[in-house]
Amino acid sequence: MPRVAVAVAALLATLLACSGDTNATDSTLSQASVPRTADSSTAVVATPDTPGKPAAPACVSEGAWQVCSVEKRLTDAGFVPMKQDSPAADLFAIRGTEYALGPARLHVYVFETAKARESAVAAIDTIAIARRGTPATWGGPAWLITSNNLVAVLVSDNGRLVERVQLALTAGLPGAAH
Repeated sequence: MPRVAVAVAALLATLLACSGDTNATDSTLSQASVPRTADSSTAVVATPDTPGKPAAPACVSEGAWQVCSVEKRLTDAGFVPMKQDSPAADLFAIRGTEYALGPARLHVYVFETAKARESAVAAIDTIAIARRGTPATWGGPAWLITSNNLVAVLVSDNGRLVERVQLALTAGLPGAAH
């Protein structure tokens, strides 16, 4: 009988602790720290250093590719893209971003337009995935993936991972959530 009383007392104590007021004054998130927005295209967050200065717009989730939409698409596909400190390989005139996807490496290049991407890809050796006349230096099997204004080079010998990344990046342009 004493064990039952202890179990009931512990259950009641747990229920009372979990049913506390969520608007308690000792909350670590204050009302002032929650950003307010009037327009979804730009957010205005007042800080002591820059009162009323508009913050950078959030990632636009539809239209042409952006680095943030690539990251979201990879995350939605079940990957954990880890942005690397080193820039992507010097394949194009624009700066790329390198991600680690487990043991694989993904080099992402986002061009202003699809036409700019087409011109840049036409200038490289698409079999070796290197500038014309230079050897490939990927360090493993490399796969060229293109979609609208995006070029990605995936370095991996894992066929399933290659297929998953290809499907994630070629399944259509970033779209608004429905």
